[in-house]
Amino acid sequence: MLSDTGNSGSQISESSLDFLKLQYQVLSERRINHNSLLWNVPSMLFVAQTFMWTITLNNENNILIRCGISLLSIIVSYISFQMFERNRLMEVVDAEQMYSIEEYIRKRSPRENTIPILIIHHKLSARTLIDGRFDMISDFISAHPYYRQHNKKISLWKKASSDLWKIVFIFFFTLSCVIFLYNFVDFLKWIVQLQSVSYYS
Repeated sequence: MLSDTGNSGSQISESSLDFLKLQYQVLSERRINHNSLLWNVPSMLFVAQTFMWTITLNNENNILIRCGISLLSIIVSYISFQMFERNRLMEVVDAEQMYSIEEYIRKRSPRENTIPILIIHHKLSARTLIDGRFDMISDFISAHPYYRQHNKKISLWKKASSDLWKIVFIFFFTLSCVIFLYNFVDFLKWIVQLQSVSYYS
């Protein structure tokens, strides 16, 4: 912890500033990595589930294979959802730490410093601008013709895309369970058929 954390009025030293810059760079790279992993999960899930559903819904395939792949489909859906949530959490945590560094430097920069500090890692209402007509991103959005027109309507840009993707993951998981139950019923019929054949033979 930095020695001048408790005093919001103290200026930040050069050594502390260099250390924060290094931490900020590490956090930035890590956040980009988590963001890439976050949005790779849905595309990989689509490809994997399409392949597995093609196998599980083909009645010409062996029932044991269909049941096994159906169960694997459920597991993949769950793991994908967990990975999505995990990467989303880590991205938010990294962004919050970067925002903390930005605020720390902004509050402790010398008053004579003519270079403003831009707040870029937070929700839209907290992001700032350093030049132009507006000081805050939220002011710019409110004044923008398109977003001002749709401000009182149900706009997709207001919805968190991660929340919408959660619905997709739940749908994939539910559908995988339904397909598994469908194949499991066929598996039970297959067992009964085998028992009847062995009985009469």
